[in-house]
Amino acid sequence: MDFSKHCFTLLLEISYNNSEIINKKDLLKRFQMNIILINQFDVYGGAEKIVYQLAQFYRTFGHRVCLVVSFKFSTDKIVVEIQNNRIKIFQKFLYLIDQYYSRQDIIKKILRVFQSNGIIKLLTGREKYGITDIQKMVNLAGFIPDIIHFHNLRGRHLGPSLIHSAGTSFPVIITLHDMWLITGKCIQPGMCDKWKDNCFPCPQSLSFLPVKRGISRNLQEKIYFISKAKPYICTPSKWLMDIVRNSYLANIASGFYIINNGVNLENFKPGDKKIAREKLGLHADCSIILSSGRDIKTNRYKNFSALRTVAKQLSEMDVKKPVIFLCLGDRGKSEFYKNIEIRFVPFTRDEKVIADYYCAADIYLSTSICETWGLTVSEAMACGTPVVGFSTGGLTEQIIHGENGFLVDCFDIKKMAESIFILLTNHQIREGMALKAAEHARKFFNIENTASKYLDVYENILATRDRKKT
Repeated sequence: MDFSKHCFTLLLEISYNNSEIINKKDLLKRFQMNIILINQFDVYGGAEKIVYQLAQFYRTFGHRVCLVVSFKFSTDKIVVEIQNNRIKIFQKFLYLIDQYYSRQDIIKKILRVFQSNGIIKLLTGREKYGITDIQKMVNLAGFIPDIIHFHNLRGRHLGPSLIHSAGTSFPVIITLHDMWLITGKCIQPGMCDKWKDNCFPCPQSLSFLPVKRGISRNLQEKIYFISKAKPYICTPSKWLMDIVRNSYLANIASGFYIINNGVNLENFKPGDKKIAREKLGLHADCSIILSSGRDIKTNRYKNFSALRTVAKQLSEMDVKKPVIFLCLGDRGKSEFYKNIEIRFVPFTRDEKVIADYYCAADIYLSTSICETWGLTVSEAMACGTPVVGFSTGGLTEQIIHGENGFLVDCFDIKKMAESIFILLTNHQIREGMALKAAEHARKFFNIENTASKYLDVYENILATRDRKKT
């Protein structure tokens, strides 16, 4: 780190000690950092949205930044795609059709077997990674970074060996958006804790031994490579950090940070419900319960079966008005249970349209049982929509039970339906929670604050590295 950055760190310490008010954004614009972010995609799912927005804010704050991805879908110049020779066109086609077809389509299931060494993975359990030298990423970025920040590494080009390569030359940070880095293959293993024992034998894999050994070998490779990099570990929730501290990362990481994922409060904010429904073509005289997520009907992590059961139970209650369970992120025919309709709406990336759905809804429902940090929950709350969800994962850190939403015990479908019934039939409680949800989101779920906290971490790491050199 050069002299100007060292001065910046000292200036921050002096300002905090003297309780002086300094415009930190102005300081960040003066003292530039070179930052490389690495992720599988730029705009695809929740984690990708976070990383892409971080890159945009870093640029706004005056830093030199490049987001290197396996597959690029935006046109932003700060995003650079890793060139893929043989399967680039096929892979892009596969990911693009994700927006238009549900995973229940047979053709999509067949195509998925052929992506990212899918056949090899199916038969052996092994995950294959392409790039092992961080210098290729640096060359793509076009500058020497002060720090490299890894996010989702699942995919053909990325992997733990790349972290090892980066750690030999640069400070490395890894943000875990799920549990893949500490398991042999699982994004969210649920109640399984085999990751504490090298994921062997894996209870979720095919029964023959080579697959089980391959999955265990994946985790052993992660342990080997990442232990050499000595990275700093970040998580969006205390819940995930507690898991991290019980994994192999506890003994090899150089430091730990919890930084909540934020949302763009310029787009996600309270709006007029009537206007939002008119824009979306939704009836004014009905109650709307929104759930959101890509492939929500067939994505096992979204737990759609619980949503359907809640709808059935709610149909037996005296809700008076017709109720629509609006599932944003999938296609399919509507399901009907008395005066209850489950309706599907195709996936969209347009945040303003998504915000309209939140504003049009009376309640946001999360039936996931393994959310590390519910980004859609934060977005809903920012729009003033109270949330009902299971008391698990990061949701326990987002929702204050009885104040800005309701938390119920996992799999307690009856209690979840009763909580929804209370909000639908008691206008005063619902409106009170809506106001508190929006207030809570403004205070704690701002993506600008998330970016600022990460920049603080970068500065601390670089300052520590400088002190060790001297």
